[in-house]
Order: sequence, then C-alpha cells, then structure tokens
Amino acid sequence: MRPTRPANRTRAARVQALGAVLFAVALAGCSSSSSAGSAASAAASAPAPAPSDSAQSATDQPQSGFLAGLHTTSTLASTIPENLDVNPYAVLVASTTAGKITKGNVLVDNFNSKANFQGTGTTIVQIDPQGQLTTFAQIPANQPGCPGGIGLSTAMTQLSSGYVIVGSAPSTDGTTATQGAGCLLVLDPQGQVASTIQGGQLDGPWDLTATDQGSSATLYVTNTLHGIQAVGQPVQQAGTVVRVQLTEPANAAPTVASETVIGSGFPEQADPNTFVDGPTGVALGADGTLYVADRLGNRIAAIPQAATRTDSAGTGTTLTTGGRLDGPLAMTLAPNGDLLVTNGLNGQLVEVTPAGKQVANAWLDQDQAQTPAGSGDLFGLALTADHTGVYFAMDDNNALGVMK
Repeated sequence: MRPTRPANRTRAARVQALGAVLFAVALAGCSSSSSAGSAASAAASAPAPAPSDSAQSATDQPQSGFLAGLHTTSTLASTIPENLDVNPYAVLVASTTAGKITKGNVLVDNFNSKANFQGTGTTIVQIDPQGQLTTFAQIPANQPGCPGGIGLSTAMTQLSSGYVIVGSAPSTDGTTATQGAGCLLVLDPQGQVASTIQGGQLDGPWDLTATDQGSSATLYVTNTLHGIQAVGQPVQQAGTVVRVQLTEPANAAPTVASETVIGSGFPEQADPNTFVDGPTGVALGADGTLYVADRLGNRIAAIPQAATRTDSAGTGTTLTTGGRLDGPLAMTLAPNGDLLVTNGLNGQLVEVTPAGKQVANAWLDQDQAQTPAGSGDLFGLALTADHTGVYFAMDDNNALGVMK
C-alpha cells in the first residue's frame, strides 16, 4: 500500500503554526501593512536571511549525473508575503528583466490563504539570490475571467515579453467539494492581470512548461480537476495534458491560437491533504518528448512528438516507475538533459536519464516530523540562474530552499 501523505497542510496545523509564520515573515524582511499586526510590522526593518549555516548533506549514497556535483541544502528565504498567504507551490527563475521582475530572481506563488484553505492563495512573491522578498502580484480573489476564484497552483512560466502566466485551481473552503474550473492568468510585468485563459480544454491547471519563439509560445499544461468531486470519490482516469499555442503581439498580452489535448486518461483523485492528486510536473526533452510526472501512477510518462502531434497519446509510455520514485510531483530538466523529479512522499529529488535510468537521488527535506521523513513537503522546482543548483519550495515551513 502506498504510504498515506501526512496532513501537514491541514488548517489546524497551519493555525497552530501562525506564530512561526509571523516569525518567518520577519526573517524574510517583508514590509508590513497596518493590518498585519505588530509582529509583522517588526518585519519591515528585518534583514534578509542568509543561507542556513546548518546546511545538511544533500545526498545519501554515491551519485552520478548532475546531482553528483550538488552537496548541500539550505534555506534561502521565507515565502510568506504581507497578506500571510502560505503553502508555496510554483518556483520559477525569471528569464527576463521586465517591469517589477529582475532576471535571475525567483518567483514563488502560494496555494493557500492565511486561513490555510487550499485553493485560496492569491500571491506571487519575488526573492532575490540574497533572500530578499517582495510581493510581485496579489490577484483579486474575485478576478473576472476566473469564475471559480483564485488558488495559485504549480503552473507558472515567464514569456520573453516579460508576461507571466500562472495557473489557478481554486476552492472556497479548501476542499474539492467547492472547487472551481480554474484558469490561466496572464500577468503583465507589473504584476497586474492583463487577461485570463479559461474554459475549453483547461480544468484545474496544475503545472506547466513552455517554449517561447518570440512572436509565439507553446504551453504544456497538466489538468487535474476533470470530473473531480468531493473527497471519497474513486480514482478518475480523466487527467489531461493540453498543448496551448499562444500568439505574442508586440507590447500586448498573448492570446490563444489553439488548444490540443495531447495526453489523457491520467489517474486523479481528490485528497484531503493535497487537495487533488494527478498528473503534475512536465518537462520537454530535446527530442520533442514531453515527460509527465504521473503522481498516482508513481511513474514518469513520455508523450512523443508533443509539439506537433494532433491527437492524444493517452497516458503515454512509461519511462521509469517505482525505484526511487515515490509520488513524483515537480520536474525540470538538468543541464545534461536528465530529468530532475521531486517526490511527494519521501522528501527526495531523483535524477532520471532520457533512457529511463534512475542514476541518483538527493534529500531535499529530511523533516523528521513527517513519516517518512520529509514526505509531503516538496512542490515547485527550478534550476538556479547559473544552472549549478536547484531551488525548491518547502511547504512545511513556507520557505524557498536551494541545493548546490
């Protein structure tokens, strides 16, 4: 039986941790508002945190591939903004300086509001390499064009124009019983909503990857709310991967040219601790194969000819399964072309070659309060700007970690 993911994101646990939350805000050096309370006000003058002095060994056995050069993990910064949103999900290293965004800084969004209801987070923070945090965007919860509300997911990218696209998989009470269809939000470089993409083939955008050709771009979006209802519903074979073709006009928000379902039938299920489990991280290989983290199938799926195919590949072929995988979630490409995959059930990062060989694993989170250690804490993942390490989100302490 697959281990049960700890309820580390339940409302009770978060409420009990509010004192630690406010302390983390102070560590992050966030500016305060009058409604944030005296503890948050004190944060305004607090310095940004330096990387943890108690950096731990990142690996637990001899490594090869990209992970062989990475040795320590540390905490860079809190991810909690002024409004006290929690539960960091997407992690994106900015590729372009535009508006409020500086190239090389890290954008992190939050899935939960300060009340700790999943699917209600509305903020994206920006963290510089020294750990200084500012708020990039705070999206209205009743944003027009997203009728289900706002709950920012792991789906986020920045286009060469500077526009940021982020997914929303919303709820009103933190459960899928009140989930909405969600949308993709298109933000201008100042963090303002320029447009939304909703309906069509999109339902609960959960993660995405993108390619950008300048005048056009392509998004590959996993969706996890097709047919999902309240907790207790059997597994639904309804998760999808949608290719969204965008046109990028000069000095204007991108528009949708077409949507094509290129993957379908992935298992998905409502979960009281994770909101929903289903296909999550995606990465596009050099040969045009799209790799998908099949969370419930405990495997990495491969969809060939992802950029050009006109039909669905179903659940694709299996690149690798089992082994060091344990609930794969976020995914990105290493500089050597290997896949880097976070596990949702054991706090580890796994490196997989394009041939499907699992060549290395590394501990990103060894939180002993979880069973197994570090389970349920990892979500977004991105290479550092110089491609010599990785950033990762840790939802157990609302922080951005780095492994080098």
